[in-house]
Amino acid sequence: MIPKERIPFVFEALGDQTRLKIFQLLAQKKDLCVTDIAKIFKISVPATSYQLKIMEVVGLVEKERMGKMICYGLRKKDPLIKSIMRIIL
Repeated sequence: MIPKERIPFVFEALGDQTRLKIFQLLAQKKDLCVTDIAKIFKISVPATSYQLKIMEVVGLVEKERMGKMICYGLRKKDPLIKSIMRIIL
C-alpha cells in the first residue's frame, strides 16, 4: 500500500529536471557515489549532495557510507518507487 500523503512530495522532488535525471540514472545503476553523479552531470559535489538530500527526504533514495564516500541508490523495493520506475523509464 502506498501512503497517498507521500505522493505529492515525491512528484514535487521529481519535478526538478536534475533530480529526474539523477533518478533515471540511478534506476539504471545499482548505486553511485556523489562524486560520480557530479561528474556525469557536470555539476559541483555540493550541488549534487543537495539534490540527493532532497530525494532522500522524500524517500526516493537511500544512502550508504563507504569510507569517506557517500553512495546513493534508489529504494527499488518501495512500491511507490517501483510504480514511478514503470512510468518514467
